[in-house]
Amino acid sequence: MTTTYSNAIDEINAEFWNSWNSDKTVFIVGYVPDVRWQGVEEPSLPDGSKFWARVSIQTVFEEQTSLAGNESKKRYTSSGLVFVQIFCPKSNAQANEFGKKLSEVARNAFRGKSTTGAVWFRNVRINELSPEDLFYRFNVVAEFEYDEIANKEPESGFIPVSPEPPVYFVDGGTFN
Repeated sequence: MTTTYSNAIDEINAEFWNSWNSDKTVFIVGYVPDVRWQGVEEPSLPDGSKFWARVSIQTVFEEQTSLAGNESKKRYTSSGLVFVQIFCPKSNAQANEFGKKLSEVARNAFRGKSTTGAVWFRNVRINELSPEDLFYRFNVVAEFEYDEIANKEPESGFIPVSPEPPVYFVDGGTFN
């Protein structure tokens, strides 16, 4: 199965959001922590007393993986990294412990999974980072891969990531 770049990004974001926007995170910290999405400017800084996450995606390689004749198109395999940065307020006495548990939720969003558009994930891991002024930090890193057919036109419409808060897509649009 193949997909397009824009659909792959939407599906990666949806895979994370479906796990994050659940009772799992509410059980850990009492609410669903805010998520900052790549390419979406926020009007304010995150609340220094709240847990929050930032999701970013980096394509690393787009290698040609098949030859094409006169009637067929070339296949490319795209691979890259998903980063979920988790910020845990130092003002919370259990921030480090809760951060570990939130990291597990983010890791498990990708570990051993693939999307309906055939984006699959591997080598998912949690990295502990040095703290910042206000936050303890964790990184969840997942490698991803999907196949794309050369010059395949993007499908029209969007794949919704979540109904609340607004969903952001690779082209910067929103879906409510």
